[in-house]
Amino acid sequence: MGSPLSPVIANVVMEKLEQESISNLETKQIHMKVYRRYVDDCLCVARREHIETIVDTFNSFHERLQFTVEYEKDGKIKFLDMMLEREADKITTAWLPKQTDGRYLDFNSKSPFQHKENTAIALIDRAIKLTCGEKRQEALDQATRILRKNNYPTWFVNRVRKKRVHKHYNTMEERTTSDQPQKYASAPYIPCLNEKLRKILQKHNVILASRPQNKIKKLVFSKMKDPIPPGKQTNVVYSIPCGAEDGKVYIGQTKRMLEVRIAEHKNDSKKRVPKSGLAVHTIEEGHVFDFDSTTILERIEHPDTRMIAEVFHIKKLGEQQTVNLQRECGNFNTTYNGLLARLRGETRARTRERTNDVENEPNRMGVE
Repeated sequence: MGSPLSPVIANVVMEKLEQESISNLETKQIHMKVYRRYVDDCLCVARREHIETIVDTFNSFHERLQFTVEYEKDGKIKFLDMMLEREADKITTAWLPKQTDGRYLDFNSKSPFQHKENTAIALIDRAIKLTCGEKRQEALDQATRILRKNNYPTWFVNRVRKKRVHKHYNTMEERTTSDQPQKYASAPYIPCLNEKLRKILQKHNVILASRPQNKIKKLVFSKMKDPIPPGKQTNVVYSIPCGAEDGKVYIGQTKRMLEVRIAEHKNDSKKRVPKSGLAVHTIEEGHVFDFDSTTILERIEHPDTRMIAEVFHIKKLGEQQTVNLQRECGNFNTTYNGLLARLRGETRARTRERTNDVENEPNRMGVE
């Protein structure tokens, strides 16, 4: 089911299957009183002596499409996330959570508050929507118990529960919508900071979506595949050091493979074409860049964010250490000048410390 077309094709096949199967059953004078389907999960109400014929008819459509059957027990049967119960001339529904004692997003985890709130809303909404009126209170109590087991405080659960019940039971209330279109922004989650930014951006009709950084995929499954060679990586911000002793670097960004962009830099330097600060520095100073020591600073998919990251790294090092042209630096808000100066100072201090450690290493070894 990896392709976006997979659900569409699966639905088309199932529609064809059920049309032919139901038509064949009608020719055999077999009628299903109730037939409902969600993707490949089917629910039907028919006479018990006809069930085997119905299953065989559906399985005869294609040898690779084989259905299994589950009968009701004590007038009850599971369907999707519901327990259906036959009572006299009607069918009642009750929410059936897949994990009654399972783990959901823990309230004490370092995740965005909106994610925790959405977890509670999802459970309570399912308890309301999938349960008939006479069993709804029991379903809500079950959702509350599940949230409490995942350390959701009582005051929080009660607040969300009251809010969602009010929303679903008072559907006739007038809803006011803003004519101004809303904008969305995404940012890595930083505890306390994102909550404050969200409130500030809401005043400007911007919704901030926080994304957690600590994921099992990154921590556990990040090394399941062979690493991509640096030259084959795309959407990167990179740094190329100058081969001379001036210690300068060229910082750039590209959406293509890094080796393709490096080949262009080599070609511009060889043909003396001043397309970038790297080529200009080579032409004016006669220095040769050490392309084999190219490093990847960041890998960013979004083009605008990648360009901002490029300018940030250029400004962070400063004009004294980069050979980038003015047009390559772009416009950068002066608000960040203080932060950049601080980062620049910290970087230089760490560089001096590493240099002193290397110079003093023989002396320490001699004393020992």
